[in-house]
Amino acid sequence: MKVLLTNDDGIDAPGLVALEKVFATIADVVVVAPLNPRSGCSHQATTDQPMRVSELESGRYAISGTPVDCVRLGLSQFAPDTDWVVAGINQGGNLGIDVYLSGTVAAAREAAVLRKPAIAFSQYRGPMKQIDWDLTVILAQRVTRQLLTASLDAGAFWNVNFPDMDRQVGTQDIIYCPIDTCPLPLQYETKLGQVYYRGDYHKRQRNAGTDVDICFSGSVSITELRVALSV
Repeated sequence: MKVLLTNDDGIDAPGLVALEKVFATIADVVVVAPLNPRSGCSHQATTDQPMRVSELESGRYAISGTPVDCVRLGLSQFAPDTDWVVAGINQGGNLGIDVYLSGTVAAAREAAVLRKPAIAFSQYRGPMKQIDWDLTVILAQRVTRQLLTASLDAGAFWNVNFPDMDRQVGTQDIIYCPIDTCPLPLQYETKLGQVYYRGDYHKRQRNAGTDVDICFSGSVSITELRVALSV
C-alpha cells in the first residue's frame, strides 16, 4: 500500500511526524507538505504563481504552497500510484463547520475530488492543554486499522478528531457521527479602530450526538464527508 501524507501545519510539525509513525510499518509513505504553516487556508490552490519544491530526503517534499497544492502535486507528480491520502495530524480540532475552514480537511477533500480515498486526522486540544503526541499515535493506529478496511464510496472521505487524553489511551470510544452545523461563536472586541476576534472555541454551541459533542465529551469522532462527483 502506498500512502501520501500531508498537513496544513507545515513540514516540520510534530503532528506530521506522529502521522509518519502511524504509517511507517504498514505502508510505503510519500510526504508532500507545505514548507510553512498554512492553517485555516481552506481549499485554496495556487495557480497564478510558481511554487518552490524542495526534496528534503527521498520521498519527502516541502512545497511553498497550500495543502491542496500538496495533494495535487503529490498525486500528479510524486506518487500517482497512491492508494490513500492522509492529512494531519492537525494541532487542534477540525469539527463542525471547521471543515470548511481547515487546510487539513481540504487536503482530504481534494483527494476525494481526484478519486482517491482519504482521511483527515486532527487532535483536539482543550484550553491550557498540551498534546501528548505519543498517545495520539497509539489512538491513531487503532483508528487507522478500522478505516483502511471500512467501505468508502467514491467522493467520500473520513474526518477524524481525537479528544483530549490522559494515560488511559485505548479506552476512548470510537463513534461514527454526523457533522455539527452550529455556527462558531461570533464575539469581537474593538480597540483603537481595530477589531479582534474573541470567540471561545471550547465553549462553542453544539448539538448532542454530533462530532463536536462527541469529541468534546472524550470520544473519537469519525464523520464521513463527501463531494459531489459526476458519474
